[in-house]
Amino acid sequence: MKVLGKIFKLTGLLSVVLAVCLSKAQAAPKKPALNASSSQSLELSQPAPAAMNSPVGFKVKTPDEGTKISWLGMGIAFFLIIGGILFWANDIQSFAGILFVLGLFAGFLALGQRHYYHYFANNQGYAPQQPISYPHVLHAGKLKIACLYCHYNAEKSDVASIPSVNVCMNCHSLVRSATGDSGPNPEISKLVKAWESRDSAAPSPVVWERVNKLPSFVRFSHRIHVANGIACQECHGPIQTMTRVRQAAPLSMGWCINCHRLTKKEAPAHWKHAGGPLDCIVCHH
Repeated sequence: MKVLGKIFKLTGLLSVVLAVCLSKAQAAPKKPALNASSSQSLELSQPAPAAMNSPVGFKVKTPDEGTKISWLGMGIAFFLIIGGILFWANDIQSFAGILFVLGLFAGFLALGQRHYYHYFANNQGYAPQQPISYPHVLHAGKLKIACLYCHYNAEKSDVASIPSVNVCMNCHSLVRSATGDSGPNPEISKLVKAWESRDSAAPSPVVWERVNKLPSFVRFSHRIHVANGIACQECHGPIQTMTRVRQAAPLSMGWCINCHRLTKKEAPAHWKHAGGPLDCIVCHH
């Protein structure tokens, strides 16, 4: 019992030291939401929708997709491993083994591998196979087609909507092959087939797989957020770099509330208004 008492005192002391270090880190002045040195900042080549006063090349902060190092997680992993060493030194191998495993797992997640782990009902990172391989990295990235050209409902409606085939055919009625292809591109051919069969007895529509989906009891308005100057990438991640679209943000209630609580000093400069309403009825009605 004396040995256990010493172990608990040592682990308690380590936890206090860790808590003090973390509290000091959290008490440090907050960096602006737009930080050019942050690995999460993303430079846009064109102004955000409804933020035409923003200069070209302004930076936005994309969602944390769990690939950065978490120092809080590293601290927890260190604490667990030290506890395991203390238990092992006092011949309590069962507890030591449990702490070692937990410490290694916490360290794995903290070292930028949190995108492999999600809470219940959190679909962050979900990237389904689509019926047509549509590369945003080409259209939104290389060709710099504005998001609102295809998702035009985003500034007019609550739902951004998936573009209809006729929007795609505005370009692909002429463009039938990709650069370097000797013949028609197979993915574009699928699109053309859907277009040409639209009035036939057996049409073959493109059935896209939905990526970002909120529960039925949550109401989210794209129109309000776009009108406030919020860039698409702030919620949907670096979409212009994606070959296959994935859910970049957790889309949890806490994640949304964090933005709604931003003050004028903390909010990005290109937003028209800082923060948002916190009443339950705003999103749940």
